[in-house]
Amino acid sequence: MKINTIQKIEFFDREKEKEEIMNILRTEPQLINFIYGPINSGKTSLITNLIENLPENYVVFYINLRKRPISTYKDFLEVMFDVKYEGILSRLIRLLGRRGDIVNDIISDLGKTHGIPIPKGIFSRIFKEEKPENAFVYILNLIKDAKSKGKIPVLIIDELQVIGDLEVDGKLIYKLFNFFIALTKELHICHVFALSSDSLFIEHVYNEAMLYERSHYILVDNFEDEVARKFLKKYKFNEDEIKLTLKYVGGKPILLRNMISIKQNGKSIEEEINKYILKRTGEIKQILYYVEKFGKTITFGEKEVSLSYPEIIKILENFKVLEIFIYDVITPEIFYLVKENILVIDSQRRSIKPQSRIDLIAIREILK
Repeated sequence: MKINTIQKIEFFDREKEKEEIMNILRTEPQLINFIYGPINSGKTSLITNLIENLPENYVVFYINLRKRPISTYKDFLEVMFDVKYEGILSRLIRLLGRRGDIVNDIISDLGKTHGIPIPKGIFSRIFKEEKPENAFVYILNLIKDAKSKGKIPVLIIDELQVIGDLEVDGKLIYKLFNFFIALTKELHICHVFALSSDSLFIEHVYNEAMLYERSHYILVDNFEDEVARKFLKKYKFNEDEIKLTLKYVGGKPILLRNMISIKQNGKSIEEEINKYILKRTGEIKQILYYVEKFGKTITFGEKEVSLSYPEIIKILENFKVLEIFIYDVITPEIFYLVKENILVIDSQRRSIKPQSRIDLIAIREILK
């Protein structure tokens, strides 16, 4: 019996984005760097690949806020810090025969890490007090010690919008960005990257946290067709399969990976694409149905606003012939369509488009 070997799907391309990030890392920290783009466009894959290939003189603290639900400040602390490093400290003491400097020993041993290492005793004290400033002081000291050892500290927060509404004597997110400004613009001691697929959230933080001339933006978009074509060719797609995939799936990395898995499993690419389109069309229809039949009220600019169904359809009708258009202002209806992950905006270019080509096809089917 013949057994098919499933080929591992590797990280692909993103050389331009990686080089842009490396150019930032080669200079003195100056700005907060936002890495943004559509959902599932490969932002986390890009940053993970980058971390794995950085030289040893970089100390990277990578925190993914999607690791667990966050509804309280204590939840946030548990995701932010990695208390497991108490065990590493104990091993260092046994190995070196001395207690030494806790922070310096951790830095020397780790190089690159996930989460911010913290001894259990210190974490317990910070955990008991709902004062973000105490946590920030510890992180600052850790970064200073890393810097004193000739390391280049990098702090990366993934899916930052998760804590957008978290209150700790005011919005935690603004306290966090004030700390980021101190690390970059004021002290120049740590590179800071914030990842998010929620461009509305980024724009809101930019305005509320006064980030004018304090931030830089790196777009990680879906692949262009030529890049997607090269990707598919690596996995033995023939010309008909490539044309079919590009026409209906486009360059969204996660969907391209799904198409590769479908081919490797011997399934029909065309049949699976039709399933994707049918499913997505039904999902968007359902969202619109609720608005049309029952109405929908959302919070927009801290006010309760009733959505206009005709206005939603008017926005979608732009995509009868266009794949992307420039907007003047963000209306409640645009806000809603973005929040429902039907559309995505690029506030830097003031453009709006469907999240993927399948979303575009589904929208056009509905408009028929």
